[in-house]
Amino acid sequence: MNLRQARNSTVLLLILLSAGCGTETTQPTFADLHSVTGVVKWGGRPANGGSIQFNPDPTTLEFSTNSEVGADGTYSLTTVRTTDKSGERKSGAPAGKYKVTYTPPLTAQTAGGQPVFVELPTPVTVNAGTNDIPIELGKK
Repeated sequence: MNLRQARNSTVLLLILLSAGCGTETTQPTFADLHSVTGVVKWGGRPANGGSIQFNPDPTTLEFSTNSEVGADGTYSLTTVRTTDKSGERKSGAPAGKYKVTYTPPLTAQTAGGQPVFVELPTPVTVNAGTNDIPIELGKK
């Protein structure tokens, strides 16, 4: 093997090694999360179950922030990284503005078996620290 062939072999080996290093994907890091709890009310009464989704405004797809709603209307938000196959979920939500969507339990769905979603007309804000955000959905 002459010097030129050795150099070409070394370059090829380095290219192959560096290509293998670039296949690992980096997960987006969780922002600082803040406690968010509250009560969902529908027609002035606590909602009986369902789920609530806080969608960042403007929209981002890296994380999903949501909660099940208890029989007494209470909720406590958690955030999950949507790109993480293990589904790491952490308590709280990043600070910012959110559009809020409530989905009643299937037993309360009334649109001919189609899922019903109730979206708040105005966004809510999650602040740094502890947040108590009551959700009033209006009339049923």
